[in-house]
Amino acid sequence: MKRVLITGVAGGLGLCLAKEFIRKSYFVFGFDNEHNDKLGLLKAEYADQFEFFRVNTGEDKAVDNAAEMLKKKIDSLDIIINAAAILPPDSANLLEDFDISQAIEVFSVNSLGPLRIVKSLLPLVKNGEDKLIVNISSEAGSMSTHCDYINRYDYCMSKAALNMQSIILQRYLKPDGIKILAVHPGWVRTRMGGWDAPVLPGDSAKGIAKLADKYMHDLDAGIYFDYDGNTRSW
Repeated sequence: MKRVLITGVAGGLGLCLAKEFIRKSYFVFGFDNEHNDKLGLLKAEYADQFEFFRVNTGEDKAVDNAAEMLKKKIDSLDIIINAAAILPPDSANLLEDFDISQAIEVFSVNSLGPLRIVKSLLPLVKNGEDKLIVNISSEAGSMSTHCDYINRYDYCMSKAALNMQSIILQRYLKPDGIKILAVHPGWVRTRMGGWDAPVLPGDSAKGIAKLADKYMHDLDAGIYFDYDGNTRSW
């Protein structure tokens, strides 16, 4: 059975990604800083395909400890999906009222969290069959199509950094046959995206899974896509 690790698995998109890859007959390892009833129900229904680890991807030690536990269980990992992210309410404040210090945590989770995960689990991915790393980015990280924000410095900058990380990782890991994707999941109807958002998390998850199938071994293809397969502009 193939294996996928999904961070941010307790969130709306992360949970739907877990269900989608379970449907595709993967064993899903889920990382998140919180646990909820929906995860409990998923574990109860799919005990032979799902395991949860409580992990704060914004902390080096937490990620390293979780990685060591995982390495004791398995010797390979096919896919990593870095979906963990935070968006503080005060991110919407204009410059005069923006708390710059809060950006440190946002960067630690949204930008450095995926890098921590990849660094700690890279040996497992090298041993995997799919050899795919998916960073859930955002149109907010695009220099050319970022919705004309005049706020959200922390979130937009963290996703732009994640995009750059994805480019660098692809250059570095291409010789190992590992494909990197940065995916804009759409404006998703979740706690983070808001309940008026037009894209259902299940639809986004299905699109991301299709992208994974299409590009996992195409090392010369693009990196940055919408969940529905359109190429995004950096």
